[in-house]
Amino acid sequence: MSDAFGTGQSTTVLGQVFRTITVPAILPALYQLSIRAPGGAFYDLATYTFPISPTSLRYEPRGMSRVTDVQGNASNYGVQRIVDVYGLSPPTIIIEGTTGWERHQTDGYALTGIESMQMLQAFLQKYAALNQQQRAAGNSQLYTLEFYDYYLSKFWVVEPVGPQQVRMSEDRARLAYYRFRWEAIRPAGLPILGIADAVLQVLDIPVLTAAAATASTLTGIVGIYNPSGPVT
Repeated sequence: MSDAFGTGQSTTVLGQVFRTITVPAILPALYQLSIRAPGGAFYDLATYTFPISPTSLRYEPRGMSRVTDVQGNASNYGVQRIVDVYGLSPPTIIIEGTTGWERHQTDGYALTGIESMQMLQAFLQKYAALNQQQRAAGNSQLYTLEFYDYYLSKFWVVEPVGPQQVRMSEDRARLAYYRFRWEAIRPAGLPILGIADAVLQVLDIPVLTAAAATASTLTGIVGIYNPSGPVT
């Protein structure tokens, strides 16, 4: 094509060309909480599976290095910056979403969305109550709470900090929404499901197996799912 000055000469500009390669979506969008027993046993006391992927999940590690500005020379514009390097903290995890209204495949179709939200609240209450019982008994070994993100392969021991919010609104009155903030303490051990098993569960290959596993979890959580009843 001609250039802008009408000289008739070609002015083709070679720029960057961006292409993509298709990647199959095989990563499992599966998220779980697990209460783990204290001490050497460390067995799984109860597991909660989020029926719907969160609408927002943030990992926020904090850079703990400190910077101090002191007088410098002219080549550094009069300021010299001194850095005390401490590294990155484990992340703050902020997770938001809803458990929906229907029954969902992810947790084996065992609970409606509202029942799942009630269980999620009672699950966190159970974790707090168990540790209070340990302290009351003079036992320094506490239960731990673990969060499993199979999509990003991130598995953390976490601790709820600050408001643990559940809300409802008039524009979508049937749905309940959660917003939790957890401080990651350290990486967790092996999660309840391996990555391959999680992929199979999400791909709906062993639906009966998933339902059976959920039913087993619910049996272990019977005391949790009754918020008005006694905590045992």
